[in-house]
Amino acid sequence: MLTKWSKILFFVFVGIYLAGKSFYNYFVFDMLVHYSVYALIIAFFLCLIYNYSIRKQEKKNAFFLLPLFIIPYVVYQNMGNFYFGENAKGEQSNFKIISINIYSGNDDYKYLKEYLNEEKADMLVLQELTPAWQKHVEFVRKEYPYYKEEVRENNFGIAIYSKKPFVKVSTKNYVDAMHPSILADFLVDGKLVTVLATHPVPPLPNQARFERRNKQFELMKQEIDESITTNIILIGDLNSTVYSPNFKLVQSDKMKDARSGFGLNNSWNAMIPILRTNIDQCWVSKPIKVTNFYRGKDIKSDHFPIVAELKIE
Repeated sequence: MLTKWSKILFFVFVGIYLAGKSFYNYFVFDMLVHYSVYALIIAFFLCLIYNYSIRKQEKKNAFFLLPLFIIPYVVYQNMGNFYFGENAKGEQSNFKIISINIYSGNDDYKYLKEYLNEEKADMLVLQELTPAWQKHVEFVRKEYPYYKEEVRENNFGIAIYSKKPFVKVSTKNYVDAMHPSILADFLVDGKLVTVLATHPVPPLPNQARFERRNKQFELMKQEIDESITTNIILIGDLNSTVYSPNFKLVQSDKMKDARSGFGLNNSWNAMIPILRTNIDQCWVSKPIKVTNFYRGKDIKSDHFPIVAELKIE
């Protein structure tokens, strides 16, 4: 039974990985691909179990030894940058930014306040800012006096709060006015920095939403590529992970993943510990040094905060 089921399940989980990577142009498989690397890790251990279960058999299929070498290589290609990528750990930062999807259905407002009393930053980005939440973030506006709020009744309100004055700030409606992003310019030690705070529509429950998200990805990448600013930060709940081939639609050659070298720091879903991934993302221009990146405390949202400490020269 162990031999039979480990073999069957091995092919099931390898199939999950291959389906996600092969049919990512369809919304169902795009959701699957975010967990595809984890399916491959499970397949690796199932292959180990299978090989252990047949260890006393005289005739063995060498085919089942190959995954023990191939899978670690593929996993490294998908996840290696999180642990072995370059960063500027140990250097002194001069800018700190926090991004939090506060979850529109969350009415435990005090947890955000408690967290931000402990975690100080130069800039704060909030997603899912509803009218109800706007009434409960007055304390944020006092600490971060320069701000731009785009409040929405749906799950796509967004805001930037800053301790530094804006040189310029504007709303970007890449797909429509109900799903706004915010583009803000400011100075850090005399250097111009642009932040693009965003929360694209999730690719569920239909192909149309999936295509709208991808369209926004393309438009944001175009914005970044055409920007003359040397220092750019793309941050927010991107409703995608780097495991998806669709993420390449927003992945400009000018940018790098702030998570590089700091681990997975999976931020979603905070309510389901065993099914977490990293759709909350921060990407920065290559000249920007990332001195630290980490996941914040539970604020009773379905997302954990993400925190990036940067050195902008």
